[in-house]
Amino acid sequence: MKKIVPDPPHSFDLPPGKTLCRAIGEGIVPMEHVLMNVSHYLMFAYSDSRRALERIEDEETRQQLQHGLRAMQIAWGQAYALALAVERKPGLR
Repeated sequence: MKKIVPDPPHSFDLPPGKTLCRAIGEGIVPMEHVLMNVSHYLMFAYSDSRRALERIEDEETRQQLQHGLRAMQIAWGQAYALALAVERKPGLR
C-alpha cells in the first residue's frame, strides 16, 4: 500500500454542550478535517502496531495481529480516500 502522510490532526474548540456529531452536522467542525483526523490516527495505530508485530514471537498472536493490521490498512485507505473526496467535492459536505 502506498504510504499515506496526512496533515496533522486539527483540534476543535467545541461550544459547551455540543457533541462532535452535532458540531459536524451544524458545520461548526468541517467534515473533511474530521476524516483527515481519522486517517491520521489510523496511521499512528498502524505504525505502532506494525512495530509491535516485529517483537511478537508467538505465531498465533502474530497472525491475529497481522489480520487486524490488514483490516486497519483497508479502513485507513478508505478513510483517506473519503477525506480527499469530501475535500474536493463541496456538494458532499
